Amino acid sequence: MIHIDADFECGSGGEICKIGESAYAVEPKPELVPDWFLKALDQHFGGAGVPREYAFHVRLRSSASEPLQCSVRCIFTQTSGKGYMAPPYWMYQGGRWRPVADEQTKYVEHEYVDLTVTVSPGEVIRLANKPYVSTIQMQEDMQDLVSMTDGLFSIRELGRTEENRSILALETEPRDETILVGATMQPAEPAAHPVMAVAHWLTDRSMLTQRLLARFQFCLIPMPNPDGTAHGRSVTNAVGEVPMFSFGHVVRGEPAPAESVALWRYAEQIKPAAYMEFHTHYQNNRFHKLNPMSIDWFPESMHERVHRVEDALMHINAAWRVTPLTPDLPLIECGKFANLTAQYHTLSYCYQIYTITEEATCAHAVTVVSTLAQALAGPDWAADLPEVRIERG
Repeated sequence: MIHIDADFECGSGGEICKIGESAYAVEPKPELVPDWFLKALDQHFGGAGVPREYAFHVRLRSSASEPLQCSVRCIFTQTSGKGYMAPPYWMYQGGRWRPVADEQTKYVEHEYVDLTVTVSPGEVIRLANKPYVSTIQMQEDMQDLVSMTDGLFSIRELGRTEENRSILALETEPRDETILVGATMQPAEPAAHPVMAVAHWLTDRSMLTQRLLARFQFCLIPMPNPDGTAHGRSVTNAVGEVPMFSFGHVVRGEPAPAESVALWRYAEQIKPAAYMEFHTHYQNNRFHKLNPMSIDWFPESMHERVHRVEDALMHINAAWRVTPLTPDLPLIECGKFANLTAQYHTLSYCYQIYTITEEATCAHAVTVVSTLAQALAGPDWAADLPEVRIERG
C-alpha cells in the first residue's frame, strides 16, 4: 500500500484523493492573500500579476512487500502563473533530489501533471515541482560554513517570525560599502542554495574573492521567509501575509509582516550599495529575467556607476527578458527594490534564474554576484592588481 501526504516541513498539497489503483490526485494547498493585496491585483492586473498556489511537495511511503508503481497527479490552479508549473519535476530519493524522467512525466499545460514512480518496500520518497530545502537544513548549512571558515563569516539574527523561527543573515567583515544578496521571499521559487553558493564562492581564496572581500562587506540572506517555506506556501508566510510586497507598510509605519520588518530594519543599518535578489525556477522554458531600477531613481552623480553595473550584468547572457522598474509601475512602492533605491540609492536588482539543475543555478548565481561586485568596484579597482606571490612547492 502507498501512503501519500504533505504533512511535513516544506510539504505542500491540499486535498488528496485516490483516482485509481495506486493513482492519486493532489489539489494545490489553498493560499489566501490579504484583501488589500487581492484588490490591488484586481485593479492593476485583472487578478493576475503575482502567481500563487504554485508549490507542490508530497511524500510517498510504501508498506507493501514488493515494489509498487504509483501515479501522482498535481492539479494546477488559475493563479499558478504562466509556465510556472512546467517540467521538470523532482524526486527526493536516497538523500538527494533528482529530476523525474521525461518518460515518467505527463504534462498537460494549464491543467495538471502526472508523475509515475516506483516505490520500493519500506521506502519513503518525495515528489515536488522544485528541489526544496528545509529551514532546519539551511540553518545547519549556515552554521557549518561559519565553523569551517575561521572568522570569515558570522551569523546575525535579523528577527523572529510569527512562529518564532529565526531570520538569519551571513555577514563578512564591515567595509565602507555593502553588497546584500538575498533569496526571494516567495518560497515556491527556492533560492537558498544559490545564495549559499555565493557564500561558498567567497571562501575559495582566489585573488578575485580576496580583493572583493577587502573592498565590500557581503551580507547574504538565504531564507527570508522561513515560516512560508516550512508551510509549503508560494508567496505568503504562516499567517497569510505577503512579506515581499509589504515593505511600503513598514516604511509608512503601518502594521506589516515580521519578515518585512526584520529585513527593512536590517537594510536601515547596512544601507547596501547594491542588492541582488534571486528567484529560481529550475526550468529552461524561458530566458533569464532581470528587473533593474530605471535610471530616473538615481541622482545624476550616480548615473555612470548605474550604467556601468547594468551594462556588465547585461553581458552575462546573450538573450534576456528585461523589465526596468520605473516609479510609475503599479505596486512599485510595495517592494523592497524601490524603497531601498529611494531611501539609500541602492542599485537593486531582481534576477530570475532559468536553468534546469541545482548546480547550474548555483553557478549562475555566483556569476551574477561576481559580475555585479566587480562592476560596482569600478575600473580603477580592477586595474590595481596586487603582485602575485609564488612559492616553490
